[in-house]
Amino acid sequence: MHLSVSRHPGTTLFSVLAGAFGDRPQGMPQSWNRIVRQSARPDDGAELRAVFTSGVPWLPDSLSLTRGVRDAAPGPHPRGVEEELDALDAEVLQQEIARRFGDAVPEHWRRIADRPRRFLDAYRRLAHSVWSAFCPLWRRADGLLLREAERVGVASVTGGLAPLLNTLGASVRYADGLLELPHACPSHLSDRGRRLVLAPLASGFSACAYSAEDPDLIWIGYPLPGLGQLTEGADTQPRRVSDPLETVLGPVRAAILRAARRGPSVSETARQAHVTVSTATYHCGQLARAGLLRRTRHGREVRLRLTDTGAALLDLLS
Repeated sequence: MHLSVSRHPGTTLFSVLAGAFGDRPQGMPQSWNRIVRQSARPDDGAELRAVFTSGVPWLPDSLSLTRGVRDAAPGPHPRGVEEELDALDAEVLQQEIARRFGDAVPEHWRRIADRPRRFLDAYRRLAHSVWSAFCPLWRRADGLLLREAERVGVASVTGGLAPLLNTLGASVRYADGLLELPHACPSHLSDRGRRLVLAPLASGFSACAYSAEDPDLIWIGYPLPGLGQLTEGADTQPRRVSDPLETVLGPVRAAILRAARRGPSVSETARQAHVTVSTATYHCGQLARAGLLRRTRHGREVRLRLTDTGAALLDLLS
């Protein structure tokens, strides 16, 4: 698999806009939501809200601010938000709407197609205002983004790619070389061999976005690990981790996987990992979904067992 990580800010900004002005919750902290909403002109926010709540679960690719995601790089982003907004084109927007709906354009999209420049002017104003307010938060996430690029890199070269993809927090599954997205893709978008770009989103704890429209790549946006550190004001500089298993899975999941060799209960595992039972249950669920753990009930207890895949990964990275 051709895999890379993108630190492109446009993916995060689009997720912020969807969460603050649409019906697509991204798990953004309330304080961030207030900052974003207060930065926008009411009329511009209402225009975008109408798009997100139009009843049509679709947005033109040109509005997603993700052209630069293909230039994936762990260093400074090669294309910024300003360039993405300058590249918005009224004719392209009209063509996308016509291609999507043909002769049956819904009323709201028909109004936009009739006056695309007016809509794009409002969209640019809104995006500029929101990005000016949100950019300091994005910059604070720089250390976490670097750490995530390192984590993905280690997973790629140590055989930990499958569990990493299955525990992104986004609604994707990966098994036997096949990537399953939340919604069905047209057959011409299901070709093998395309590059996969992971785009960590510093916008919310349940952030999720993806696109398979580009014939050369698929990009998936997911919650940036460690995002809670930004809301708590903690240090976001990369923490050097010498343990490969912890680098791939994170410290809590690495501890749970190691403990599972002994077949402990979930409550015993929580104590060993120094987390609450509810936190351990959540992480056990993610590891089970990735095919690394098996949970079996013994009376009133749930006990953990390594699967063959989990044991192999543990042996490889220990």
